Amino acid sequence: MRAIMRVLLIEDDELVRSALSETLDGNGFEVDGLANAEDALILLGAGQVPDVLVTDVNLGPGLDGFDLAELARARHPDVEVILISGTTPDLARRATGRHERFLQKPFEPEQLAAKIREAGAERGA
Repeated sequence: MRAIMRVLLIEDDELVRSALSETLDGNGFEVDGLANAEDALILLGAGQVPDVLVTDVNLGPGLDGFDLAELARARHPDVEVILISGTTPDLARRATGRHERFLQKPFEPEQLAAKIREAGAERGA
């Protein structure tokens, strides 16, 4: 039997975070939803390692999703990352590795669930 995939969702918009968390939970994922990168780093530092980190690129003041992805992978190199954004970030400027995917907003929550499954399959979760 497959283990439940753990997803860490970082989204500063409370309504979006809530809707995505609910859908992902309904798809059988274990979801921790947080509003900012700083809270996510506290969780990651406490040994809470997700299978997949889903983060908005633009998180308001403080660290952005790119920064969070980089710091998360520095601590946990095998974590899969899905970046989401309503704007098109300049991905060419960033070192997007094999553990990174991008999903353009708006998207259906089911599209995110499919991306997470894809990332988990690649990771072997």
